Amino acid sequence: MAQGIAKLLRLALIAASAGCATAQFRAGIYDDGVVRYQVGELDRRFERVEIGDNDLAWHSRGLGTISVNSTCTNYEDVPSIALLNHLLFGTGERKYRVEETTTLDGRGALHVIADVELDGVPVSLDLYVLKKDGCVYDLSHICKRETFAQAQPLFAGFVSQFKVLQTRLPQ
Repeated sequence: MAQGIAKLLRLALIAASAGCATAQFRAGIYDDGVVRYQVGELDRRFERVEIGDNDLAWHSRGLGTISVNSTCTNYEDVPSIALLNHLLFGTGERKYRVEETTTLDGRGALHVIADVELDGVPVSLDLYVLKKDGCVYDLSHICKRETFAQAQPLFAGFVSQFKVLQTRLPQ
């Protein structure tokens, strides 16, 4: 019985410490205790939503979904193209419009715009993969192909303001 109580206490301690590391997003700044970064403003038609393991996400019925994610653990220093391909898992019929290295927050970042099929639905993707200070950041926009031309400049403005402010990796 003492072992059971000790186990419950450990679980409670883990849960309490996890609660202390709750991510915050205020005034365009995301902070989860490991990374702190700034993102740009979005058009008022985008509404903040929670999507899976993404740090941040916004959705607009007509303009698609924009998301940002950071990964600072459990990844090896693999080439950006391999990280990009991981983001493209589950898509088919890929046609690349843009595939380039660009500068994002003062570092080289992989940028791809592609028309793909996702679950048989034709969509357009705009993806950035940035490796900086031991972390990988991916910024993505997915929308209907017919609204991509209208939405893409909004995403480009959002991405242009991305900046890593602090990285606090465990030693």
